[in-house]
Amino acid sequence: MPDTKFNNKIFTYRRCLDCDLIYINPIPNEGDLIKMYPPSYQNGVESNILDSPYKKLIGLRFSYGYQFKLLNSLSFKGKMLDYGCGTANFVINSNNAGYICDGAEFNPDHVKILKKEIPQSQFYTIDDLLASNVNYDLIRLSNVLEHFTDPVGAMEKLKAKLNPKGYFLIEGPIETNFNFALLFRKMYFRFRKKINVNYIAHHTPTHIIFTNLENQLQFFENLKLNKVHLKTSEAEWPFPPNFKSANGVVSKLNFIIARISIVLKKLNKKWGNTFIYVGQID
Repeated sequence: MPDTKFNNKIFTYRRCLDCDLIYINPIPNEGDLIKMYPPSYQNGVESNILDSPYKKLIGLRFSYGYQFKLLNSLSFKGKMLDYGCGTANFVINSNNAGYICDGAEFNPDHVKILKKEIPQSQFYTIDDLLASNVNYDLIRLSNVLEHFTDPVGAMEKLKAKLNPKGYFLIEGPIETNFNFALLFRKMYFRFRKKINVNYIAHHTPTHIIFTNLENQLQFFENLKLNKVHLKTSEAEWPFPPNFKSANGVVSKLNFIIARISIVLKKLNKKWGNTFIYVGQID
């Protein structure tokens, strides 16, 4: 992937030779993170209760209905936390479905908005959550792991916030896992680099780590989690979600590539660019 310039810094992408994990260098500091995740990053509060929990939302890999079905299969009746809750849409829909769900977010200003708009749930900044005495029976992380500057340290702290036999419900991208769209992107970036060896992107490097299925599962094993559920899937992201939203010839080509990749995923259950996982602590 090309280097990117953000906050007057050049961030490069490094690969671990032992496990193939890709990460950005340097690791963003507190000042970088504040600029990466202002309140506008979350677009406020999403207070829509879905007509159907199985409705596919843009950016959501697995529907709320799929996740609620997982909870039902565990006979889950406890209290849960949506860590990195964003617009709090999952919190609202979980409460509507009969669960008890709180939220935690990085930016203190955004947490103030959540507390004001959704008083029926508790919301915490990350620091306030970790300093509190509250514990949960399940912690959900949706599209969160890839944003951690210290994934191992962060997850160990969250493990301490789980009650005995508690669960993690985790979904997100496995961006370096094999799929046709990834192969296309690699070819594109290599071609562009040959044309301009000094090419530098200017996107915000919000994704700090990039995993595949193998090293993602190894990460969970190292945390001593007991796997309860795992499924991989293929999403259009980062390409356009539909043909109508694809503006221009290149964007429309990207959509077509994404659709081909989704079809080809059926050839191998380990292929795909997204996963959902449930793990239980001892």
